[in-house]
Amino acid sequence: MASWLVALPAAAFDDDDRMGFEADFSWLAERGAVTGCAADRVCPQRAITRIEAAKMTALLGQHFGRWDVPDYDTSRFTDLDDIWDGNVGRYPETLAEASVVAGCGADRFCPNRLLTRGEASVFLVRAFGLVAPESWASPYEDTSGTFYADAARIAAAHGLWPLRDGTGHLRGNNPITRAEFARALARAGGATLCTSDPFSADRIRSVDGVRVTAYAWDERTGCHYWLYPDRRQSTASVFKVMVMAGTLHEAQEAGRGPTGWEVSQMEPMITESANAPVRTLWSSFGGAPWFAEQARLFGLDQTVTVGDYERGWGATKTSAADQVYLLRQVILGHGGLLEPAHRRWALEFMSSVVPEQRWGVGTAPPPGATVFQKNGFAGVTANSVGVVRRSDGSHYVMAVLTTGWSHWTAGVPTVDRVAGWIHDTLG
Repeated sequence: MASWLVALPAAAFDDDDRMGFEADFSWLAERGAVTGCAADRVCPQRAITRIEAAKMTALLGQHFGRWDVPDYDTSRFTDLDDIWDGNVGRYPETLAEASVVAGCGADRFCPNRLLTRGEASVFLVRAFGLVAPESWASPYEDTSGTFYADAARIAAAHGLWPLRDGTGHLRGNNPITRAEFARALARAGGATLCTSDPFSADRIRSVDGVRVTAYAWDERTGCHYWLYPDRRQSTASVFKVMVMAGTLHEAQEAGRGPTGWEVSQMEPMITESANAPVRTLWSSFGGAPWFAEQARLFGLDQTVTVGDYERGWGATKTSAADQVYLLRQVILGHGGLLEPAHRRWALEFMSSVVPEQRWGVGTAPPPGATVFQKNGFAGVTANSVGVVRRSDGSHYVMAVLTTGWSHWTAGVPTVDRVAGWIHDTLG
């Protein structure tokens, strides 16, 4: 690993902590290529416009000495005067002078038009002089005959557009987000931030037909990795981490540690996955409304809580990204919602899970590692979430959620396999 990776700021912006592009934005910010969309914000999920992409590309190219962006406003394009109070024409002009862009028509740049993935491929391949051997075949099935076909082929060779869903489609006419462009721009500029992806195209194809989603985050680099990120699946007993987090937060808000009774409920709930303590804790704090409020407090906006005071909590729908985000708060203290004195209980419980429940995250971790985990298993669902502390003290976090099995036990080998990909890559 290159030494500069370790020195990257973990949170240059406040609104990209759960995104798969946090390290890319930080890398670009260090090189003066992105300054955000507002104070401490980078708006990662907002679609990017052509002028925003032009500015980022021009500034990164200047950082690497490919060209100089003028200090004064100059442009051959006539539709830029009302953009950002002027003085933006120098960015597309720089790219036009370098034969990177030619505008969208006679003397026009269409600055507010959303950038598509096909256009971005052409932007970046030309801007950074990317090439690929003619023998390198395009992995895309939907680019033939398009103006961006060869650029998309070259972009794929450089990993600008990873085949996340294994479909072989570029979807080149679709607008892209600022986050997607940031990742592609960083890679085009030579960043080697997140090149070792546990979810390669071949691995994705190997679980085709399985209802699975997974997410991982590496503390060393700030890199995120995800498999079928848009899926929302049942938590089963993974929701008990949420109940534990809520219980600890209640104690903290009351200015005390957890009571002996609360500890007596949380310990078997996590270490043995006992159900009775959940019902007791749940009811003591107010049932389903309390659970929903805790999900809100911990920022789990991809989680929809389900419960009727007595049953149904395991049907709560969540994303793998939300579960990783929760663990980063509960185990690693990110976000500052839980203080160390209260988080230590979570570390103690989640590192003491009974041996028969240490599959998934706990299967074949790296030598010398400490694992903090909780599995969820019921009916057709088999899940595993956890944090791995490497022997050097750094961490990586993962969540693997699967469902649709004849019985949850049938899903354990797949959970083990997906978790193993993450261990192999990040361990």
